[in-house]
Amino acid sequence: MKKLYLVRHAKSDWDDISLKDFDRPLNKRGHRNAPFMAEKLKNRIESIDLIVSSPANRAITTASYFAKQFDVELKTIKQELKIYEAPVSSLLEVINDLDNNCVNVLMFGHNPGFSYLVYYLTGHICQMPTCSIAHVQFDLNDWKLISENTGRFIDLDYPKRYSQELLS
Repeated sequence: MKKLYLVRHAKSDWDDISLKDFDRPLNKRGHRNAPFMAEKLKNRIESIDLIVSSPANRAITTASYFAKQFDVELKTIKQELKIYEAPVSSLLEVINDLDNNCVNVLMFGHNPGFSYLVYYLTGHICQMPTCSIAHVQFDLNDWKLISENTGRFIDLDYPKRYSQELLS
């Protein structure tokens, strides 16, 4: 069984309009939500086998908060340019190329691609807000076999579910 956790990057900062989209950092809320959601995920799963992320600043920064929570060295985060502004076909290529020794994979990226990917994999319509985590499970042992409607949507977790905790 394979488990994929799709994590949309945390809230990004739009204050500096001279920055390229790729280089935008997280804003204050993003820096608050990312470690919070990483802790929530850590409370649900013991370990992860791989973190793969878009190299865009906001995605890799979000991934780094999760890596720290799971005691994963930052240098082991696999950065994959195919995830940035990717259509479902490119995201599927990344998934199909994952090492079969990996069972629990965290993938960090962007919308609308991630929402479309959840639908493609599971048939579940899922609008992913910033810093949300979509959990998709596959009754398969080979990442190469993952394709349309081979997954089962398990859950969508997101910061606004916990607005009271985040504010305290």
